[in-house]
Amino acid sequence: MSERVFNLPNIITLLRIAAVPVVGWLILQQRWEAACWLFLAAAVSDGIDGLLARWLNQMTQLGAALDTVADKALGVVTLVMLTQAGAIPLWVTLAILLRDSVIVLGALSYRGLAGHLEIHPTWLGKTHMFAEFSLLALVLGGLAGLLALDDWRLPLFVTVFVIAVASGMQYVWIWGAKARRERGAARLSHTDGLH
Repeated sequence: MSERVFNLPNIITLLRIAAVPVVGWLILQQRWEAACWLFLAAAVSDGIDGLLARWLNQMTQLGAALDTVADKALGVVTLVMLTQAGAIPLWVTLAILLRDSVIVLGALSYRGLAGHLEIHPTWLGKTHMFAEFSLLALVLGGLAGLLALDDWRLPLFVTVFVIAVASGMQYVWIWGAKARRERGAARLSHTDGLH
C-alpha cells in the first residue's frame, strides 16, 4: 500500500502543495520574479505528475485527490494574493471563485441526493483552468518585468471573466440535469415498487 501511495507522481504533487504558501509569501513580499518562476514550476509540475502517473502506471485515488487539491490551492491562493496586491480586478476574482463554489456545492448536493459522485471535467472546464493559470502566470510575469502586459491586460481579464461565467453556467446546467435524472429514476423505482 505504501509503495503505491508514496510514488514519484504523488511526491511531485505534494511538493506542489508545499509550494503554495511560498508563492503566497513571495507575492506578499512583492518578490515578483521569484513568485513568477515558482508559480510556473508548480503549474508545469501538474502536467509532469499526470504524465508520470500514466507512464509508470502509478495512478492512485490519493494521487487524483491530491492533484485536485494542489491545483485549487495554487490557483486560489495566487489569485487572492494578486487581487489583494491590486494586480487583478475584484470582478475577475469573484467570477472565478463563484464558479469554483458552484462546482463544489453542486457536487456535494448531487452526492447527498444520489449517494455517489462522478465528476467528468468538460472541455470548457479545462479551458477555464488553462485560462486562469495563464492569466496568473502572465500577471506575475508582468509584475516581474519579464513581459509588457499593458495593452493586453483588460482583454485578458475580460476573456477569463467570460470563460469563468460560461463554465460556471455549464456546471449549473450539468448538475441540474443530473439531479433531474436521479429524481426521475427515484420516482420510477418508487412507482415500480407499488405494483
